[in-house]
Amino acid sequence: MPPMSESARTLFATAIGEAEQTALLLDPSGVPLAGSYLDQRGHDISGEIGAALSGVSREVSRSMRLLSIGRWTAVVVETDAATIALAPAAEDSVVLLASSSTVPLGLVRRVLTRSVALAINWLQGRV
Repeated sequence: MPPMSESARTLFATAIGEAEQTALLLDPSGVPLAGSYLDQRGHDISGEIGAALSGVSREVSRSMRLLSIGRWTAVVVETDAATIALAPAAEDSVVLLASSSTVPLGLVRRVLTRSVALAINWLQGRV
């Protein structure tokens, strides 16, 4: 996989701002297309995160269909350490937003919505 361009790596910077958050755009196989995910040592672990989440959009869509509750728009998981939010984007890709547990849930949802819009525009060549 070729290295990600700087514009792709920083795609979500305007949506995130100064909040303790990071965002990734993953293709249906979990390959990072944009954004970054740095661990505590500053190493980019986007590939590992993507691999762990490969197929998640397909599985959530299947679950929603089996439960007959419509299309999925977001999945948010809150833990003591972090809040993880996922949302579908164009072409079966998914946006992952990881936030510190201190970031208010309303801000997480707002940044996720902005990040999805950025991802869709980027995928369609409008960014």
